[in-house]
Amino acid sequence: MNVPELPSLTPAQVAALLRAPPDAVSWLSAGSDHRAYALGEDRVVRLPRWPGGGEALRRETRLLAWLAPRLPGAPLPEVLHLGDPAPLAPEGFSVARRVTGVSALGQPLSDPGALGGALGGWLADLHALNPQGSGLGVDLDPTGHDWRDAALEDLRVAADAGVLPEAGTWAARVQNVPDLREVEPVPIHGDFAAEHVHLDPAGCLSGVLDWADAALGDPARDLAGLIHWGDPAVVQAARSAYPASGAVWERAAWYALCRALGDLAFAVGEGQPAYLEAGRRALTGLRGWWTNAPPRS
Repeated sequence: MNVPELPSLTPAQVAALLRAPPDAVSWLSAGSDHRAYALGEDRVVRLPRWPGGGEALRRETRLLAWLAPRLPGAPLPEVLHLGDPAPLAPEGFSVARRVTGVSALGQPLSDPGALGGALGGWLADLHALNPQGSGLGVDLDPTGHDWRDAALEDLRVAADAGVLPEAGTWAARVQNVPDLREVEPVPIHGDFAAEHVHLDPAGCLSGVLDWADAALGDPARDLAGLIHWGDPAVVQAARSAYPASGAVWERAAWYALCRALGDLAFAVGEGQPAYLEAGRRALTGLRGWWTNAPPRS
């Protein structure tokens, strides 16, 4: 049974919820889990899109407070206020200080090597954290079937919409699930990709957003975000900063394929061309990845 999506609020309704002037709120974007609004120039309001999303929002807030002093490599959102459930916002909402810079989604990279090194080092620091006190739960899929099945459904949506050439070839790749049985879980962002990375005007890392999917999971899920970027220089530099076995990177490439298909399906469902371009760019990069795959060790 499909869960009904919560109604989308207008900026004026969000302003009323916050008891702010009507012109203080403007629309930002919608992700898979939240809708985001700008409050003035330095704050962001997030409202869950789905029933049950309020607890995830509160859990994310606790995690960010735990992470901030332990992960200084890039600024994280600082939640200033958690709003209680209300008729307009039955799951509540959050108000956070806005992370500086702009989303890297679709942005040209002035120095992809430097960015890849920074991202690889940052992920190495995150994955090395002792999770005690983090509140993170374990999120592992030892068979890979949940990821596989979701990716095949996304592939079907994209193929039916005519945005995925060579669907059969990609389906075979999805069905070739890597061995996930011996994965040691570590703290992961869980949804690490360009849209959740902010860059400053010089193209340097300035923040990492959206921790709703953080968990104790496979580090390859985060490394997949680097491959998903579709820029070989990013991955090459990241591999120097984050040394891992070929088997880990092999898993990361498979997760990156699943993410790319998810982007295409999200673009079809939400009408967001930036995700269509991101998915296509990732698939192009993955063709090169499997043509020149790093050795497994």
